Amino acid sequence: MNDLKKMQEEEVKKTLNDINTELTVLRHKASTGSLDNPARIKQLKKNKARILTLLNEKKKANNK
Repeated sequence: MNDLKKMQEEEVKKTLNDINTELTVLRHKASTGSLDNPARIKQLKKNKARILTLLNEKKKANNK
């Protein structure tokens, strides 16, 4: 989380896009039964939530 706070907003959004892409691929693999590490989906979802929270905090701080 500290690494995310140090990143520029564009980098954070790129990371979010990468996570969404990887989640899509992993969900497809899960549906076909070829997923090696099912815990990775949960981990990515948590990271996505952290990033969205960080972006919302920055947005609120800028509006004040």
